[in-house]
Amino acid sequence: MRPSNEAIEAWRLMLHAHQQLTAQMDFHLRDRHGLRLDWYDVLYQLTVAGGRMRMHELARVTLFSRTDCTRIVDRMERAGLVQRERAAEDRRGVFAVMTADGQALFRNAAATHLDDIQRLFGTHVTAAEATAMAQALERVLAAAGA
Repeated sequence: MRPSNEAIEAWRLMLHAHQQLTAQMDFHLRDRHGLRLDWYDVLYQLTVAGGRMRMHELARVTLFSRTDCTRIVDRMERAGLVQRERAAEDRRGVFAVMTADGQALFRNAAATHLDDIQRLFGTHVTAAEATAMAQALERVLAAAGA
């Protein structure tokens, strides 16, 4: 069955909007804080998890492959933003742990990121439209098994 013209157009616009908005957000974070958007996402996920998370879980919630997540955390570790710790109960398990420098950078960059969400997205959709978009995307994700 072929998707409707409306579904095809919505798909195209969603992909284009994602690409454009994330490129602008990445630029602003780099310019103002020296922080890449993918690094911000890692710091955000670690913050939500209380500052530490198993590497395989971090890869899942950031949507990076395990290999990409490992490379990103390697770079962030060299920059002093995260460190790795072996799990005490499972010596094979590894946690990514946010450092004090990572926490400080995240706190400083969060305002820029939230301002960008509002300026680039929030001012262009009503609350009802945002709710409808979120509900539709939740259904799509649930059907995809995410």
